[in-house]
Amino acid sequence: MSFKQYLTELAPGQMENNWHLDDLDTEPVNQKLDAALSQNFLSPESGVQVIRKVLHFYGLDMPALYGADPEGDEIVLEIGRFGQLDMSTNIYILYYLTDDGHYEFFAEIGDEARMNELMSDSEEEEDE
Repeated sequence: MSFKQYLTELAPGQMENNWHLDDLDTEPVNQKLDAALSQNFLSPESGVQVIRKVLHFYGLDMPALYGADPEGDEIVLEIGRFGQLDMSTNIYILYYLTDDGHYEFFAEIGDEARMNELMSDSEEEEDE
């Protein structure tokens, strides 16, 4: 089978993995996100593209972000429902414009409880 045939038979977002989505371990994904986002970006879209590439490496995808806020944003998106319990996996993305005109990003995947924890942490920081 040629590579082109392989790609046409592969459903969008589907990858051949030795692991099952039921067993998704978020730690290696989050470590890869940290490493990939350690640089500054010229635009919000370029940072989002890096996040999408990391997620795609693990067979995950996130909805497209149209009209990213040029000042920065904090968002939570659902990236999949896995397992017999239909548990959702989400991604938390925080980005902001630095004083030198670049964008810094932070992203982490996790369950709904982790997303609530991350969102409440940022709300506490804003209050201080």
